[in-house]
Amino acid sequence: MSRKIKIFAGPNNYDFSRLYFEEADEFIVGVDSGLKYLVENNIMIDLAIGDFDSLDPLFFDSVKQKSRKLITLSKEKSMTDLAYAIDYLYNNTDYTSLEIYGGIGGRIDHLLANINLLKRFDLSFRDNQHHIFVLGKGKHHIDNYHRYISFFAIEDCYNLSLTGFKYSLNNYYLSTSDSLCVSNEGSGEVGFSKGRLLVVMSDEK
Repeated sequence: MSRKIKIFAGPNNYDFSRLYFEEADEFIVGVDSGLKYLVENNIMIDLAIGDFDSLDPLFFDSVKQKSRKLITLSKEKSMTDLAYAIDYLYNNTDYTSLEIYGGIGGRIDHLLANINLLKRFDLSFRDNQHHIFVLGKGKHHIDNYHRYISFFAIEDCYNLSLTGFKYSLNNYYLSTSDSLCVSNEGSGEVGFSKGRLLVVMSDEK
């Protein structure tokens, strides 16, 4: 059965009650420090995963009690806890969408690693100030509920057009080194014939 996967990860710098609402057929995953929010809010955890090095041992007991399945990773590994979790879910579950709460802010190297995950998997990141995802070629309507919206090519984008936003664009070649499309505003239509586009919706803190 396909379901919506919601992954809660660190850093714990977002308002859980503002971002999370219960939905039918959701599958709840806690990754390391993100498990703290789930336990504190009495949310049943379908999968807990990580090396758990950021959790107090007593708190870890609560995680085990509230988790239907738990995967403990080695502290010495070739990928982050979040990357391991996504790879595991990709290969072992059937899902319609995959949303990650957290994963933004904190260590810059972890943020860059998470941007790389967006290049490999169909998923999105959210926190209080951001919503980040990737679009493939074609035409897309975007409802932007944040103050700003920016577009970056993670693969060179050809014939990029933006309509309905504060700043429009028509048949533009956006290379991976071009930051022309930062700090746009509003909602609208995005279209391009080739490439992949990183979309960053954001608010001021």
